[in-house]
Amino acid sequence: MPVNIHGKEYFTVAERLEQAKDVIKRIETEVLFLEPQIMVKATVETDKGLFTGISAANPDKSIEAKTPVEVAETSAVGRALAFAGYAGTEIASADEMYKADFKSDDFDVEDNYYNKNKQCENCGAEMVKNPKTGKWFCSEKCWLKAK
Repeated sequence: MPVNIHGKEYFTVAERLEQAKDVIKRIETEVLFLEPQIMVKATVETDKGLFTGISAANPDKSIEAKTPVEVAETSAVGRALAFAGYAGTEIASADEMYKADFKSDDFDVEDNYYNKNKQCENCGAEMVKNPKTGKWFCSEKCWLKAK
């Protein structure tokens, strides 16, 4: 089940693997480098040919700190499958969107849910989250309008 983030449909890497499982001939991953940032390359061979995805992980980020190589590897495989045309039109996976931009109160990977249902108490417009501060605010910025 895709996750709707800002009007776009994102699939998890697990969903991409499930969709492509009958046509995957092999998956190879390679750690390109570990310093200053971990970078992994994945090559997926399907009936359609060879597809490559590259992903980086930042071990300084809390979600990536425990298993940064695995996080980068999973994202690289997901990107390779996306380039092969599996599970949606977005190259980034729902997993990548979570690690890149969203906090746990926005998106739960296990439940595959993005909380877009917050509404402004004043005007009813959609609430959006400031990626720098993590605070919610009215998308219409109604607090700026004359009262």
